[in-house]
Amino acid sequence: MILSELSITAFRRMSNVRLERMAPVSLVLGSNNAGKSTVLEAAALLMRPLEPTQWVQVARQRDVDAPLVDGLWSLFPSGAPLQVDDGPKQTRPLVLSGDVANEERRLAATALASLPWDAETSGDLTLRVEARVNKLRPHTLEFRRDSFAQSGEGVTSYRCFAVTPSTHRSTRNLVEHLSKVIDIGEKPLAVELMRLFDPEVLELDISAIMGRENIKVAHKDRGIVDLASFGDGMRRAAALALALIRAKGGLLLVDELEVGFHTSVLASIFSRLFLAAQTIDVQIIATTHSLEAIDAVIEALTPQPESLAAYYLQRKENQTVAHYYDTERLVRLRETGLDLR
Repeated sequence: MILSELSITAFRRMSNVRLERMAPVSLVLGSNNAGKSTVLEAAALLMRPLEPTQWVQVARQRDVDAPLVDGLWSLFPSGAPLQVDDGPKQTRPLVLSGDVANEERRLAATALASLPWDAETSGDLTLRVEARVNKLRPHTLEFRRDSFAQSGEGVTSYRCFAVTPSTHRSTRNLVEHLSKVIDIGEKPLAVELMRLFDPEVLELDISAIMGRENIKVAHKDRGIVDLASFGDGMRRAAALALALIRAKGGLLLVDELEVGFHTSVLASIFSRLFLAAQTIDVQIIATTHSLEAIDAVIEALTPQPESLAAYYLQRKENQTVAHYYDTERLVRLRETGLDLR
Protein backbone atom coordinates (compact mmCIF):
# COMPACT_ATOMS: atom_id res chain seq x y z
CA MET A 1 0.00 0.00 0.00
CA ILE A 2 1.50 3.28 -1.14
CA LEU A 3 -0.41 5.93 0.87
CA SER A 4 -1.24 5.37 4.55
CA GLU A 5 -2.01 8.95 5.58
CA LEU A 6 -3.03 12.14 3.78
CA SER A 7 -3.16 15.63 5.29
CA ILE A 8 -4.61 18.60 3.40
CA THR A 9 -3.43 21.77 5.13
CA ALA A 10 -4.41 24.12 2.30
CA PHE A 11 -5.69 23.03 -1.12
CA ARG A 12 -8.56 24.57 -3.12
CA ARG A 13 -11.27 25.38 -0.55
CA MET A 14 -10.18 22.66 1.84
CA SER A 15 -7.98 23.17 4.90
CA ASN A 16 -6.78 21.17 7.89
CA VAL A 17 -8.29 17.82 6.86
CA ARG A 18 -6.52 14.60 7.77
CA LEU A 19 -7.21 11.08 6.54
CA GLU A 20 -5.49 8.59 8.84
CA ARG A 21 -5.31 4.79 8.83
CA MET A 22 -5.92 4.53 5.11
CA ALA A 23 -6.50 1.03 3.74
CA PRO A 24 -6.04 -0.85 0.44
CA VAL A 25 -9.53 0.47 -0.39
CA SER A 26 -10.38 3.89 1.04
CA LEU A 27 -13.89 5.20 0.46
CA VAL A 28 -14.54 8.96 0.59
CA LEU A 29 -18.15 9.87 1.33
CA GLY A 30 -20.09 13.10 1.64
CA SER A 31 -22.66 15.37 0.05
CA ASN A 32 -22.12 17.49 -3.05
CA ASN A 33 -19.36 20.09 -2.60
CA ALA A 34 -18.07 18.35 0.54
CA GLY A 35 -14.64 17.97 -1.06
CA LYS A 36 -14.57 14.33 -2.17
CA SER A 37 -12.92 15.04 -5.53
CA THR A 38 -10.50 17.43 -3.81
CA VAL A 39 -9.17 14.54 -1.72
CA LEU A 40 -8.42 12.55 -4.88
CA GLU A 41 -6.65 15.51 -6.48
CA ALA A 42 -4.55 16.11 -3.38
CA ALA A 43 -3.49 12.45 -3.31
CA ALA A 44 -2.52 12.62 -6.98
CA LEU A 45 -0.26 15.65 -6.49
CA LEU A 46 1.43 14.10 -3.48
CA MET A 47 2.33 11.02 -5.53
CA ARG A 48 4.12 13.04 -8.21
CA PRO A 49 4.65 16.54 -6.82
CA LEU A 50 7.35 17.71 -9.24
CA GLU A 51 5.88 16.18 -12.41
CA PRO A 52 4.37 18.93 -14.62
CA THR A 53 2.11 16.42 -16.36
CA GLN A 54 0.55 15.48 -13.03
CA TRP A 55 -0.24 19.14 -12.28
CA VAL A 56 -1.83 19.43 -15.72
CA GLN A 57 -3.90 16.25 -15.28
CA VAL A 58 -5.18 17.39 -11.90
CA ALA A 59 -5.95 20.89 -13.20
CA ARG A 60 -7.94 19.54 -16.15
CA GLN A 61 -9.69 16.71 -14.34
CA ARG A 62 -12.82 18.75 -13.69
CA ASP A 63 -12.94 20.65 -16.99
CA VAL A 64 -10.74 19.55 -19.92
CA ASP A 65 -11.78 22.61 -21.93
CA ALA A 66 -10.79 25.22 -19.33
CA PRO A 67 -7.61 27.24 -19.98
CA LEU A 68 -4.68 25.44 -18.39
CA VAL A 69 -3.44 28.40 -16.32
CA ASP A 70 -6.94 29.01 -14.91
CA GLY A 71 -7.24 25.35 -13.94
CA LEU A 72 -3.88 25.41 -12.18
CA TRP A 73 -4.71 28.67 -10.40
CA SER A 74 -7.85 27.08 -8.94
CA LEU A 75 -5.76 24.43 -7.15
CA PHE A 76 -4.35 27.08 -4.83
CA PRO A 77 -6.31 28.46 -1.86
CA SER A 78 -6.43 31.96 -3.33
CA GLY A 79 -10.19 32.31 -3.14
CA ALA A 80 -10.20 34.84 -5.98
CA PRO A 81 -10.52 34.60 -9.78
CA LEU A 82 -7.39 34.99 -11.87
CA GLN A 83 -7.03 38.63 -12.97
CA VAL A 84 -3.67 40.16 -13.92
CA ASP A 85 -4.80 43.32 -15.70
CA ASP A 86 -3.34 45.46 -12.92
CA GLY A 87 -0.19 43.42 -12.43
CA PRO A 88 1.10 39.96 -11.37
CA LYS A 89 -0.87 38.00 -8.80
CA GLN A 90 0.53 35.67 -6.12
CA THR A 91 -1.38 32.75 -4.60
CA ARG A 92 -1.48 31.74 -0.98
CA PRO A 93 0.55 28.57 -0.23
CA LEU A 94 -0.74 25.14 -1.14
CA VAL A 95 0.33 22.57 1.49
CA LEU A 96 -0.15 18.78 1.37
CA SER A 97 1.54 16.04 3.34
CA GLY A 98 1.29 12.36 4.06
CA ASP A 99 2.96 9.01 4.54
CA VAL A 100 4.05 7.88 1.08
CA ALA A 101 5.75 4.48 0.80
CA ASN A 102 6.50 4.61 4.55
CA GLU A 103 8.18 8.00 4.30
CA GLU A 104 6.91 11.39 5.38
CA ARG A 105 6.35 13.69 2.41
CA ARG A 106 5.36 17.36 2.47
CA LEU A 107 4.57 19.48 -0.58
CA ALA A 108 4.43 23.26 -0.25
CA ALA A 109 3.86 25.42 -3.34
CA THR A 110 2.95 28.94 -4.39
CA ALA A 111 2.20 30.31 -7.84
CA LEU A 112 2.75 33.66 -9.54
CA ALA A 113 0.54 34.60 -12.49
CA SER A 114 1.72 37.28 -14.88
CA LEU A 115 1.68 38.49 -18.46
CA PRO A 116 5.01 38.68 -20.35
CA TRP A 117 6.03 42.16 -21.48
CA ASP A 118 5.33 41.22 -25.12
CA ALA A 119 1.94 39.59 -24.45
CA GLU A 120 -0.72 40.33 -27.03
CA THR A 121 -3.69 38.61 -25.39
CA SER A 122 -4.71 37.23 -22.00
CA GLY A 123 -4.03 33.81 -23.51
CA ASP A 124 -0.32 34.54 -23.03
CA LEU A 125 -0.68 34.23 -19.25
CA THR A 126 2.23 32.52 -17.51
CA LEU A 127 1.93 30.69 -14.22
CA ARG A 128 5.16 30.07 -12.37
CA VAL A 129 4.76 27.43 -9.66
CA GLU A 130 7.48 27.16 -7.03
CA ALA A 131 7.17 23.75 -5.38
CA ARG A 132 9.20 22.38 -2.51
CA VAL A 133 9.14 18.79 -1.23
CA ASN A 134 10.37 18.27 2.34
CA LYS A 135 13.64 20.15 2.76
CA LEU A 136 14.84 19.87 -0.82
CA ARG A 137 15.56 23.05 -2.70
CA PRO A 138 12.50 24.60 -4.41
CA HIS A 139 11.78 23.62 -8.01
CA THR A 140 10.08 25.96 -10.47
CA LEU A 141 7.45 24.68 -12.90
CA GLU A 142 6.51 27.26 -15.52
CA PHE A 143 3.23 26.83 -17.38
CA ARG A 144 2.40 28.91 -20.42
CA ARG A 145 -0.41 27.95 -22.76
CA ASP A 146 0.19 24.23 -23.31
CA SER A 147 3.91 24.17 -22.60
CA PHE A 148 5.60 23.62 -19.27
CA ALA A 149 8.97 23.05 -17.64
CA GLN A 150 10.81 19.82 -17.03
CA SER A 151 10.22 17.58 -14.03
CA GLY A 152 12.08 18.20 -10.79
CA GLU A 153 14.75 15.87 -9.48
CA GLY A 154 15.36 14.19 -6.15
CA VAL A 155 11.76 13.15 -5.44
CA THR A 156 10.47 9.66 -6.20
CA SER A 157 7.32 9.59 -8.32
CA TYR A 158 4.79 6.80 -7.92
CA ARG A 159 2.25 5.53 -10.39
CA CYS A 160 -1.09 7.25 -10.01
CA PHE A 161 -4.03 7.23 -12.40
CA ALA A 162 -7.53 8.63 -12.11
CA VAL A 163 -10.87 7.51 -13.50
CA THR A 164 -13.49 10.27 -13.54
CA PRO A 165 -17.22 9.99 -14.29
CA SER A 166 -16.48 10.91 -17.92
CA THR A 167 -13.29 8.91 -18.61
CA HIS A 168 -15.14 6.00 -20.20
CA ARG A 169 -16.99 8.35 -22.55
CA SER A 170 -13.80 9.55 -24.23
CA THR A 171 -12.56 7.22 -26.98
CA ARG A 172 -9.35 9.24 -27.14
CA ASN A 173 -8.62 8.65 -23.45
CA LEU A 174 -9.35 4.92 -23.68
CA VAL A 175 -7.19 4.55 -26.80
CA GLU A 176 -4.34 6.33 -25.03
CA HIS A 177 -4.67 4.03 -22.01
CA LEU A 178 -4.73 0.88 -24.14
CA SER A 179 -1.77 2.09 -26.21
CA LYS A 180 0.31 2.52 -23.05
CA VAL A 181 -0.81 -0.88 -21.76
CA ILE A 182 0.26 -2.50 -25.04
CA ASP A 183 3.60 -0.65 -24.94
CA ILE A 184 4.43 -2.11 -21.52
CA GLY A 185 3.41 -5.61 -22.62
CA GLU A 186 0.35 -5.87 -20.37
CA LYS A 187 -2.41 -6.33 -22.96
CA PRO A 188 -3.05 -9.96 -21.91
CA LEU A 189 -3.74 -8.69 -18.39
CA ALA A 190 -6.13 -6.09 -19.79
CA VAL A 191 -8.07 -8.79 -21.61
CA GLU A 192 -8.07 -10.92 -18.47
CA LEU A 193 -9.48 -8.07 -16.40
CA MET A 194 -12.12 -7.30 -19.01
CA ARG A 195 -13.22 -10.93 -18.80
CA LEU A 196 -13.90 -10.44 -15.12
CA PHE A 197 -16.59 -7.97 -16.18
CA ASP A 198 -17.71 -9.85 -19.32
CA PRO A 199 -16.52 -13.47 -19.80
CA GLU A 200 -17.33 -13.26 -23.51
CA VAL A 201 -14.46 -10.82 -24.25
CA LEU A 202 -11.80 -12.56 -26.35
CA GLU A 203 -9.37 -9.77 -27.34
CA LEU A 204 -8.76 -6.02 -27.35
CA ASP A 205 -6.99 -4.04 -30.04
CA ILE A 206 -6.67 -0.60 -31.60
CA SER A 207 -7.78 0.10 -35.15
CA ALA A 208 -7.10 3.23 -37.20
CA ILE A 209 -9.40 3.89 -40.15
CA MET A 210 -9.18 7.18 -42.06
CA GLY A 211 -7.16 8.70 -39.24
CA ARG A 212 -9.68 7.77 -36.54
CA GLU A 213 -8.51 5.44 -33.78
CA ASN A 214 -10.93 3.15 -32.00
CA ILE A 215 -10.75 0.23 -29.58
CA LYS A 216 -11.95 -3.01 -31.14
CA VAL A 217 -13.34 -5.78 -28.97
CA ALA A 218 -13.37 -9.38 -30.16
CA HIS A 219 -16.49 -10.73 -28.47
CA LYS A 220 -17.76 -14.32 -28.46
CA ASP A 221 -21.37 -13.33 -29.15
CA ARG A 222 -21.04 -10.02 -31.04
CA GLY A 223 -17.95 -10.63 -33.16
CA ILE A 224 -15.43 -7.82 -33.65
CA VAL A 225 -17.05 -4.51 -32.74
CA ASP A 226 -16.11 -1.04 -31.49
CA LEU A 227 -15.95 -0.66 -27.73
CA ALA A 228 -18.09 2.45 -28.22
CA SER A 229 -20.96 0.24 -29.40
CA PHE A 230 -21.32 -1.25 -25.91
CA GLY A 231 -23.25 0.36 -23.09
CA ASP A 232 -21.84 2.50 -20.29
CA GLY A 233 -21.07 -0.52 -18.10
CA MET A 234 -18.69 -2.14 -20.58
CA ARG A 235 -16.91 1.11 -21.39
CA ARG A 236 -16.60 1.96 -17.68
CA ALA A 237 -15.19 -1.53 -17.07
CA ALA A 238 -12.58 -0.92 -19.78
CA ALA A 239 -11.61 2.43 -18.23
CA LEU A 240 -11.18 0.85 -14.80
CA ALA A 241 -9.27 -2.17 -16.11
CA LEU A 242 -6.83 -0.11 -18.18
CA ALA A 243 -6.22 2.48 -15.45
CA LEU A 244 -5.76 -0.30 -12.92
CA ILE A 245 -2.98 -1.84 -14.99
CA ARG A 246 -1.23 1.49 -15.51
CA ALA A 247 -1.39 2.06 -11.74
CA LYS A 248 0.33 -1.27 -11.00
CA GLY A 249 2.24 -0.93 -7.74
CA GLY A 250 0.72 2.51 -7.12
CA LEU A 251 -2.55 4.34 -6.65
CA LEU A 252 -5.87 4.24 -8.53
CA LEU A 253 -8.24 7.15 -7.93
CA VAL A 254 -11.89 6.62 -8.87
CA ASP A 255 -14.34 9.50 -8.74
CA GLU A 256 -17.93 8.24 -8.31
CA LEU A 257 -17.18 4.54 -8.09
CA GLU A 258 -20.71 3.46 -9.04
CA VAL A 259 -20.94 5.34 -12.38
CA GLY A 260 -21.88 3.17 -15.35
CA PHE A 261 -23.03 0.12 -13.38
CA HIS A 262 -26.54 -0.97 -12.39
CA THR A 263 -27.02 -1.27 -8.64
CA SER A 264 -27.79 -5.00 -8.97
CA VAL A 265 -24.26 -5.80 -10.16
CA LEU A 266 -22.24 -3.40 -7.98
CA ALA A 267 -21.16 -5.97 -5.38
CA SER A 268 -20.06 -8.41 -8.07
CA ILE A 269 -18.17 -5.74 -10.02
CA PHE A 270 -16.48 -4.36 -6.90
CA SER A 271 -15.44 -7.83 -5.73
CA ARG A 272 -13.67 -8.42 -9.02
CA LEU A 273 -12.14 -4.95 -9.11
CA PHE A 274 -10.74 -5.21 -5.57
CA LEU A 275 -9.40 -8.71 -6.19
CA ALA A 276 -7.61 -7.53 -9.33
CA ALA A 277 -6.19 -4.53 -7.44
CA GLN A 278 -4.89 -6.79 -4.68
CA THR A 279 -3.31 -9.12 -7.23
CA ILE A 280 -1.27 -6.36 -8.92
CA ASP A 281 -0.63 -4.32 -5.75
CA VAL A 282 -2.81 -1.26 -6.43
CA GLN A 283 -4.30 0.86 -3.67
CA ILE A 284 -7.73 2.36 -4.46
CA ILE A 285 -9.17 5.64 -3.20
CA ALA A 286 -12.73 6.13 -4.43
CA THR A 287 -15.55 8.59 -3.89
CA THR A 288 -19.27 7.90 -3.91
CA HIS A 289 -22.55 9.47 -2.86
CA SER A 290 -24.54 6.28 -3.43
CA LEU A 291 -25.84 4.21 -0.51
CA GLU A 292 -26.03 1.20 -2.82
CA ALA A 293 -22.35 1.63 -3.67
CA ILE A 294 -21.39 1.86 0.02
CA ASP A 295 -23.30 -1.32 0.81
CA ALA A 296 -21.80 -3.07 -2.23
CA VAL A 297 -18.25 -2.15 -1.17
CA ILE A 298 -18.94 -3.50 2.33
CA GLU A 299 -20.29 -6.74 0.86
CA ALA A 300 -17.37 -7.08 -1.55
CA LEU A 301 -14.82 -6.67 1.26
CA THR A 302 -16.61 -8.61 4.02
CA PRO A 303 -14.03 -11.44 3.84
CA GLN A 304 -11.25 -8.85 4.33
CA PRO A 305 -12.59 -6.15 6.68
CA GLU A 306 -9.09 -4.77 7.30
CA SER A 307 -8.94 -3.81 3.61
CA LEU A 308 -11.53 -1.03 3.92
CA ALA A 309 -11.48 2.44 5.48
CA ALA A 310 -14.17 5.09 5.01
CA TYR A 311 -14.10 8.87 5.51
CA TYR A 312 -17.25 10.96 5.72
CA LEU A 313 -16.57 14.59 4.80
CA GLN A 314 -18.82 17.15 6.42
CA ARG A 315 -18.82 20.92 5.91
CA LYS A 316 -19.26 22.91 9.12
CA GLU A 317 -19.03 26.69 9.05
CA ASN A 318 -16.77 26.75 5.97
CA GLN A 319 -14.55 24.05 7.48
CA THR A 320 -14.36 20.41 6.35
CA VAL A 321 -14.33 17.68 8.99
CA ALA A 322 -13.32 14.11 8.08
CA HIS A 323 -14.97 11.35 10.15
CA TYR A 324 -13.15 8.01 10.04
CA TYR A 325 -14.96 4.66 10.00
CA ASP A 326 -13.40 1.22 10.01
CA THR A 327 -15.38 -1.63 8.47
CA GLU A 328 -17.02 -2.75 11.72
CA ARG A 329 -18.34 0.70 12.54
CA LEU A 330 -19.38 1.35 8.94
CA VAL A 331 -21.42 -1.87 8.95
CA ARG A 332 -23.10 -0.94 12.24
CA LEU A 333 -24.02 2.50 10.94
CA ARG A 334 -25.51 1.08 7.77
CA GLU A 335 -27.43 -1.60 9.67
CA THR A 336 -29.12 1.17 11.63
CA GLY A 337 -30.05 2.84 8.35
CA LEU A 338 -27.77 5.85 8.70
CA ASP A 339 -27.49 7.84 5.48
CA LEU A 340 -23.76 8.41 4.91
CA ARG A 341 -24.09 10.47 1.78
